[in-house]
Amino acid sequence: MSTPLIAAHRGSHETYPEQTIAAFRQALEEDAGGLEFDVRLTADRRLVLHHDRTVKRTSDGSGAVADLTLDQLKALDFAPGGDGSLPEEARRIATVEELFRLVASSGRDVRLYAELKHPSRFGGELEERFLELVREWPNLDIVVMSFSKAALARWHRLEPERPLVWIFEFPYGKVPEGAAAVSGRVDYLESDLEFLEGAKKDGYDVYAWTVNDAERAAVLGEKGVDVVFSDRPGALKKELGGPRPLQ
Repeated sequence: MSTPLIAAHRGSHETYPEQTIAAFRQALEEDAGGLEFDVRLTADRRLVLHHDRTVKRTSDGSGAVADLTLDQLKALDFAPGGDGSLPEEARRIATVEELFRLVASSGRDVRLYAELKHPSRFGGELEERFLELVREWPNLDIVVMSFSKAALARWHRLEPERPLVWIFEFPYGKVPEGAAAVSGRVDYLESDLEFLEGAKKDGYDVYAWTVNDAERAAVLGEKGVDVVFSDRPGALKKELGGPRPLQ
């Protein structure tokens, strides 16, 4: 059986709130092959880990990430229901630098999948600031991803040697220049094997999100999917018999 690499989707967030340091620490302890996270800029131009445009769903606060400073965001509780029993690192928004520091200190051989979130009111400044930080951590294995073809094009101009990943709901047009992989919704990839086979034939790796069922992951691996993003990486790894090593 061909087993795909198992990457933690926003950390191991069946255990801890998504994209908190606790969720990523848990994923490392579960020996996930990769960590997937979302990158946004705050009002004071700090790089933080957060999926949604606003904090309404994920915290006890409100407002757009881009309209709040890091200090304002750090004052919010990101635990569901304000669960005060959780450790501090499970309740606070994390910066990208905090995640990088965690991974570097862990000694684990893990790949980082960074999704740059667009549209962003800061435009290309998101790519510029993230690249500045990435260059401060040359020993980390960092993959850059985005739904935005414009963002990937900007990155490719700034750093043409780094392979990129184009994320899509449904594919449209050509794969952006510089992309080495495409990442699609699991239900789309399952329903259009012709696309999956074509992407592999054209030399692209294929990633699937979000996969929480071992049987589903196994079938995708047999069809050629290279990476699956999962909310429960530890459990999925056990059920599949372990992820393949990094390529």
